[in-house]
Amino acid sequence: MTGAPAAVQVHLLVDARALDRPLDYLVPAELQGVVGPGTLVACPLGPRRGVGVVVAAGPPTHTGRLVPLSGVVDAPPVPAELMELAAWIAAYDAAPMAACLRLVLPPGAEGALRRRPDGTWALATPPRGPRPRLVARAGPLASAATGRQAEVVAALAVSGAMPAADLVRAAGTTMPTLRRMAKAGRLVLREETPDAEDVHALTAAPPAPPPEPTAEQAAAVARIAGLARGGGGSLLLYGVTGSGKTEVYLRAIEEVRRAGRGAIVLVPEISLTPQVLARMRMRLGDGVEVWHSAMAPAERAAAYARLREGRSDVVVGARSAVFAPVDRPGLVIVDEEHDASYKQDAMPRYDARQVAFLRATRANGVVVYGSATPRPETWHALERVVLTTRADGSLPPRVRVVDMRTQGSGPVSAPLARALRDAADRGEKAVILLNRRGFALMALCRSCGWLAACPSCDTSMVHHLDPPRLACHHCGREAPVPTVCPQCGAAEVMRGGHGTQGLEQALRRVAPAMRLVRMDASSASGRGAVARLLEAFAAPGPAVLLGTQMVAKGHDLPDVTVAAVLDADAGLRHADFRAEERTFSLIVQAAGRAGRRGEPATVIVQAFEPQARAVRLGADLAVPAFLEGELERRARRGMPPFGHLVRIVMDGPTRDAVSRWAGRLLEEIGTADPELRVMGPVPLHRLRGRHRRALLVRAERSRAATRACVRALERVWPGMEPEGVRAAIDVDPQVT
Repeated sequence: MTGAPAAVQVHLLVDARALDRPLDYLVPAELQGVVGPGTLVACPLGPRRGVGVVVAAGPPTHTGRLVPLSGVVDAPPVPAELMELAAWIAAYDAAPMAACLRLVLPPGAEGALRRRPDGTWALATPPRGPRPRLVARAGPLASAATGRQAEVVAALAVSGAMPAADLVRAAGTTMPTLRRMAKAGRLVLREETPDAEDVHALTAAPPAPPPEPTAEQAAAVARIAGLARGGGGSLLLYGVTGSGKTEVYLRAIEEVRRAGRGAIVLVPEISLTPQVLARMRMRLGDGVEVWHSAMAPAERAAAYARLREGRSDVVVGARSAVFAPVDRPGLVIVDEEHDASYKQDAMPRYDARQVAFLRATRANGVVVYGSATPRPETWHALERVVLTTRADGSLPPRVRVVDMRTQGSGPVSAPLARALRDAADRGEKAVILLNRRGFALMALCRSCGWLAACPSCDTSMVHHLDPPRLACHHCGREAPVPTVCPQCGAAEVMRGGHGTQGLEQALRRVAPAMRLVRMDASSASGRGAVARLLEAFAAPGPAVLLGTQMVAKGHDLPDVTVAAVLDADAGLRHADFRAEERTFSLIVQAAGRAGRRGEPATVIVQAFEPQARAVRLGADLAVPAFLEGELERRARRGMPPFGHLVRIVMDGPTRDAVSRWAGRLLEEIGTADPELRVMGPVPLHRLRGRHRRALLVRAERSRAATRACVRALERVWPGMEPEGVRAAIDVDPQVT
């Protein structure tokens, strides 16, 4: 109205449920014309001041007295398109707006405030540059090392140098040991400041002319370029493993760059970023940035500035790179789009694949989803561009399924043992996937049946080595490995099941001539650790890369002639509608690691249910047949993509309280929308000492289910909160 004071609506970056709404603030005269949507502002909040983001400007939404803003924070404003993405995620995923805004903030923009002498506002703790780290190198007397110290020297012989923290894990040693070795001259320890972009990229060959595209690759690039010229669109690039999808990506990026547009390339894991980044920079030159959650604030701030200023126009990174400030991206690529890691498992539970679609289409750009094993949802919904053959013309390897009911008790079958020994004789390499880490999956008493269970999570604790301990993979609790049963006192404690550490010991016996490189969450933690492990594996000579599913994720590894998936059907034992999809994808992706240069290759799948549909079709590499069958099965059940799911997980300090409120919530959802189908409450195992129940809501339209769940939660929340019961909504869950 005329004469109304200038006002803005601000979302404070606080997590209080009561403040999950815009608040009106008065814009002082000195800030008028300066403050607008996306501006970061200092806001009075009681006796304190906090950081907020302006989400709208206009007349106040209430008639009360307005409090003036304290000032503008010295930080870049959030671009309008990213503000829209944050608002969409908050609405679609039923997430607090403050949590969604944090996804798109400039690096370091959320923190304590300080007032400068000139009255302006800045962050009290601006982003620091990379801090020095302790790096180890072999010393002049390294050859004199023996015992465990020799293992340290051997680890350094592969990498030349590595951060001391990573060396401790790689060699199974301790920092005092490294310091003793340094004092004896067997090791050199020094502080080094990492480079601004310390991605530890794999050693790359000198730049070479780009390969001539195959006819299928050229057709795929032409289709993407056509969509870009026509105002945008989306498609699935389905290509068998080794078909050259990355070459299509590179040529498509070159096309949109020529039109003056930028690109975002998403990969499912941070561990894949260095490889893709190295290849992109080699081909595309300057202007390619890396972006992921493990970057130091100063690194991200520098990349953010280069992108906002237009000095860079391509971003390569993991899930969070979808929010990088590329101006009107002409192309967004989601590589390995089948991977579940694109869905964030903490609030806000957004799916980067959905956000990528919005990011591209709202900018009239193209979004390309690439995979050798697409999700059924993607296969059903999108136009397909197909790469049917490997780029080098070679045939995919044949896959042999081994029925483990006919084998011994160890993790390595006789056919796999023979294949490994033959590969060792030829100086070749192998990749083995076992999707469980640790040495043994459980410790139990043969006499009384006692099982080492986590007292906080009601799940068995896993036996680890280096150092020996029992560990819970859910809450992180650790305990010593018992030598006698704590329940009956019998010296009958035995181990059951095999993890990657147990597999490593078995492989030392089966294939002693092969160098073993284990890559799992235990060995691959730490910055640059994955790249160093892959370098160690790629070194000349026979070697085995063994590990969890990260060994099957898109790595292009040379000289691999044996690939194996152990306990391939383990995932089928879980009551999850995506279990078959995941099992099938894991088998096909692992098989794709072998014979990528046209070498004769052996692929072995070990399973206890060799005739299971996912195992049988995975071994046949029958992707279209599996997906069409999966879509038929889901259509009968009304599961995605023929329906939408919303999962609500409730947790609390007592079983009775959680059960009672889960039942109450079930009733409220039915009242909010009687047409919804609600399944549950289903009991889940305790997690970190809290009892849990899950509800699964199925609907034809996602928004209807989400709105009903939100309304129901708003009604029961006042009663739940005093009893310490919480609830989390997960729209389009990856697990059920």
